[in-house]
Amino acid sequence: MMNARKVSTLLVAAALLGVAAAQFAGCEKYVLPAITLSQDTLWFQAGGGSQVVHITTNVITTAEPATADQLWIVTDPLWFDETSDVKVTVDPNQGASRTATIPIKSEVIQKNLVVIQEGI
Repeated sequence: MMNARKVSTLLVAAALLGVAAAQFAGCEKYVLPAITLSQDTLWFQAGGGSQVVHITTNVITTAEPATADQLWIVTDPLWFDETSDVKVTVDPNQGASRTATIPIKSEVIQKNLVVIQEGI
């Protein structure tokens, strides 16, 4: 026969398990963030132009805006989720060939899109 102390301990343990189960039941399933690019490198001739990269993601994602030395590149849109076509436009190049990296990222994952443009 169990004594009162053992019964009390079992009741407390059962109550704690019930609370934990109730909290766990309301939790959503965690999905591992993912970003997929249709291609990771874009090649442009010296005359410039536009190309589209198809991006699939399950998190809100951004294309980092151009830095001061990358003002020859424009990406549109700059943020997206699910599936998006991102248009990358480069200005005509009047100098040597140039390369830039556009980070495509969320809070926890990043892919890089490399843009290469021929020179004259």
